[in-house]
Amino acid sequence: MRMDEVVNKKWKWIAAFVLCALVLTGTQLQEREQINIDVKKVVYSSEDLSMMRNLLRNVFGDEQGTKITVSSETVNQELLSFVAIKPYDSGYLLTFEKTIPILAIENGLVVYTGHSKTTGKTISVFYEDDTTVTYGNVDSFSLLPYTSIERGSTIANKEPGDLYIKIEMDGKDLNLEQTLQWMKEHTQS
Repeated sequence: MRMDEVVNKKWKWIAAFVLCALVLTGTQLQEREQINIDVKKVVYSSEDLSMMRNLLRNVFGDEQGTKITVSSETVNQELLSFVAIKPYDSGYLLTFEKTIPILAIENGLVVYTGHSKTTGKTISVFYEDDTTVTYGNVDSFSLLPYTSIERGSTIANKEPGDLYIKIEMDGKDLNLEQTLQWMKEHTQS
């Protein structure tokens, strides 16, 4: 490592330490009612975490020079094997004639698992690219909320029938054309 890289890395750690200290101090001051700002609400919302991450990337750089572009294997190719699609409850129902696994398209975090009136067994995943994908009418899943997942890992299984999918980017649900484009890009990467 060059000397300037070492110094830059130390500054990143110092900045992270200072940020953590400020959050902890703010939380303590709030609990003692010395400040009237809800520090936890400001710091712990997903929008604020994304904003802080992007701010730190801008300040310290995204380290684009250290990334190596490689070709990768396809992920969740079976998701494109649907035979019909129709709009349903701010998402879409994809009809499948065979059993398919639902695989993570990249690293992410399971943010919801449960049962919904409209989509039955449902699982939602927040991916590292700030996209949230909800899969409904699945037949089985074994993950709990706040479980980290890696690209290519199985998150659910779907027997023949309708699979519900809703994709949210930047706080907006994707339309049909955008949903299909997203699926093509993320399953054939």
